[in-house]
Order: sequence, then structure tokens, then C-alpha cells
Amino acid sequence: MNGVKPLTTIAKNINKPIKVMLKNDIAYEGTMVECDNYMNLVIEKVVEYQGENKRAGYPRVLIRGNNVLYVVLAQK
Repeated sequence: MNGVKPLTTIAKNINKPIKVMLKNDIAYEGTMVECDNYMNLVIEKVVEYQGENKRAGYPRVLIRGNNVLYVVLAQK
């Protein structure tokens, strides 16, 4: 089975909308502008959610890869 590596898929979605759920049940939605091999992500125009509740907005956020539970990429 020839699968695509997750980091390759994420890297192809630079400058596209992304939602990142962290292990502490906080979610961030915005535009991903950078990603590295450790899945550290830089997101701009960010909205922070806890559950369904909007908590805050930020111009730019760095998310450390080891805190990521899952990532939802923009639909094609």
C-alpha cells in the first residue's frame, strides 16, 4: 500500500484554512503559514475555541507539534 505521509499532506496545505485540536481540548482555527518536520505549526488570523465557545482571537500563533491531537485541513 502506497500511502502519503501525514507531514507531506500538511505541508501541501500551507496558506490554507486549518483547524487544530490540542490535547487539552482547546481548538485553533486560522490560516496555516508554516509547518516543520516536528509538526510545529504557525497559524495566522487565529480564533481559539474551547468546545463550541469562542474564547479569543490572535494575529499569529505557534503550536508545538507534541501538543496536537489532530488536524483538520481545508476541503478541496
